[in-house]
Amino acid sequence: MQPTLGAQAGSMLFRDASGRYCAALAGYRFLSVFQPIVYRGGALFGHEALLRVVDDGGEWLAPDRFLASLPAELALEADRLARLIHVRNFAQSGAEGCLCLNLMPATVQLDHGGRTHLPLLQNLLASLEIDAGVTIFEVPEFEIEQHGQPLLDGMRHAAELGFGVAVDDFGALASRHGKVGALCPDIIKIDRSLLLDHMAGETQQLPALLEFGWQIGSRMLVEGVETAEQLEAMRALGVELYQGHHLGRPGELPVIRQL
Repeated sequence: MQPTLGAQAGSMLFRDASGRYCAALAGYRFLSVFQPIVYRGGALFGHEALLRVVDDGGEWLAPDRFLASLPAELALEADRLARLIHVRNFAQSGAEGCLCLNLMPATVQLDHGGRTHLPLLQNLLASLEIDAGVTIFEVPEFEIEQHGQPLLDGMRHAAELGFGVAVDDFGALASRHGKVGALCPDIIKIDRSLLLDHMAGETQQLPALLEFGWQIGSRMLVEGVETAEQLEAMRALGVELYQGHHLGRPGELPVIRQL
């Protein structure tokens, strides 16, 4: 199957009975859910958009494994379609704050090489009255370290166009975090494993990673907060942003107005 861009991609989108956008691709259906991200005081910072995938038989598939199983061009198309429905559903909800969108590394690098995804996304955001500055692209630290300069250049290109950039799953790798330091992302999302290690008594590593992020000017977020005890422990460390089931599970946003 050949990838589609621009207006052609719109033919793959449809609305469900509630008016939310979905997408169809190669026998699979894509849906959006959103998980809240909050400040340490409890106010809403924004949402992370998450993909849900259903096959023709009604079976729900793990998005990461599903994307990894696709041929490269089809995976890129699925990646683009996911963001198209996420942005539209976010706009229809009237939700406040930032919108975090996950990107495949290949999408970032191809856009930097001249593909048209980012300009098209800019136009869509403008038509929906969403500021590119509140749209934050997330890429896992593993990908940043593995792909090196091409991916760094692509993320910097997105930042130059006005998008926010974030590094996800930070600290899950045993690395010096040199490429993350070179990127200086707007947000660093600490991997949940560091939270669990800290709660289990390993109290050196997480504060050191937080200090690293603060020194390069990043806002620090802890993922996977599932209990009040974990939340209080992270607040004691001075963490600014939080995400996890204790604060809000992924779910659909309401449709305030159809766009």
